[in-house]
Amino acid sequence: MKRIKPALRRITCGLLAASMLVATAAADYKSDWQQKEKELAAEKEKYEKIEKDKNKAQQQKQSLKNQQTIILDQIAQAIEQIDQKNVEIMNQEQVIAEKQADIDQRWGDFKERMQAMQVMHDSGAVAMITSAQSLYDLLTFSTTLQQISQKDTEVLEEMNAQKAELEAEKQELEQAKADLESAKAALDEKSSQLSANIQAQDATISKLDADAKVQEQVVAEKQKLADEAEAAYEQWVRENASSGSGQCAEGFIWPLPSAGRVTTEFGGTQNVNGIISTGHKGIDIAIAGGTPIYAAHNGTVAATTGHSSYGNVVMIDNGDGISTLYAHMQTAAIVGVGQTVTQGQVIGYVGSTGNSSGNHLHFEVRVNGVRQNPRNYISPP
Repeated sequence: MKRIKPALRRITCGLLAASMLVATAAADYKSDWQQKEKELAAEKEKYEKIEKDKNKAQQQKQSLKNQQTIILDQIAQAIEQIDQKNVEIMNQEQVIAEKQADIDQRWGDFKERMQAMQVMHDSGAVAMITSAQSLYDLLTFSTTLQQISQKDTEVLEEMNAQKAELEAEKQELEQAKADLESAKAALDEKSSQLSANIQAQDATISKLDADAKVQEQVVAEKQKLADEAEAAYEQWVRENASSGSGQCAEGFIWPLPSAGRVTTEFGGTQNVNGIISTGHKGIDIAIAGGTPIYAAHNGTVAATTGHSSYGNVVMIDNGDGISTLYAHMQTAAIVGVGQTVTQGQVIGYVGSTGNSSGNHLHFEVRVNGVRQNPRNYISPP
């Protein structure tokens, strides 16, 4: 027996060493994948910011164009009103010219009468005296001449007053036109400023478009590296996961105390925080944060980790080719690697860690390392 003990010790040490190497390899694959995922997430965040800035610039440009449309409409109305004022001024000038012609005509007639009266006073006085039929005619002759002169004067004064009113109305029209032209000039200046601002936004949008294209290439390169790292990790999982019949003697149970709501099916498309992804690797079950998560079957905890995409994760292997993964847990796992768990045992709580937009459980099933549709194994209570 004593001779057997050193051999057993060597075997035990060998197994421990192998176990440590496997654990180290797993950690290396996971670490590389996680690092590539973090780098990818950082570049996607930069891309999203560029896109948001571009959308904001486009919205601002549209707002400026809407303002300019209103301004241009106001300018068109101002031009129409100015043209109308020009017509009114031309009509008023015509009326004033006609009034001036009337005044000139009356003034000419008045001067002719005044000249005739002067002749009558100077050379026709004797004839008027001799032609008088009565003393009354003789005495009122001078008064009659004065009344004629006074009447003409009154008519001329009234016509001049009417002309003055017309001139005042013309000035009001010209002032209204000047106000409209001043308003139009202000609108023209504002429109020009809006045009300059729109051009500036166009330049900003063009630059952001160029930045987005560059960043798209960066993201694509990071995505390729992340995919390669994930593929390497998945290859390691397949190689090191248990293999067997893929059967589970005790069957599977729903990993939550209630049905919740399945938001994304296996192979489906997701939009998480603005990032579109296809080929979903499990099912997402939305349910309140803090809800306990159950082990869907008996097995051993194969892995627990904090992952940039999956958040807090637990993987359970049944030793016969079946393994299940539970992601986005609220806190670090309450079970440890190598721990044996039984079906229905609480292994963590629902959260929204990692790349998640709300409290839910991401649940995966693998058979001999290959992902399967969980719907083929579990159904809600």
